Amino acid sequence: MNEKLETSGEKPYRLDVVCDSADVHKVTVSLTREASKKQVDVTCAGTARKLPVRINFPAGPPVTMTVTPAPGDSMGLIVWELKTLDPTNVQGCANEIVGC
Repeated sequence: MNEKLETSGEKPYRLDVVCDSADVHKVTVSLTREASKKQVDVTCAGTARKLPVRINFPAGPPVTMTVTPAPGDSMGLIVWELKTLDPTNVQGCANEIVGC
């Protein structure tokens, strides 16, 4: 998966990612914005309920999200949601692509 996310505007963004697979234990998600890059491992839930990995970053230039494919004929599902937040609702690091 290789997605370009438009992230303009005034409000900060949060990307939520979750994986579900009986075959794959984790996937690596890479976020790139200009010269900055962040990689996170997302554990796949299998049959158990799993909370999404949440990544905050400010509005600005587009962000490219890449998910490294699992080896072989593995099956699974990756669900992601990009949303804007009220600045007062940002929890934790406000720019996880650059780092805090």
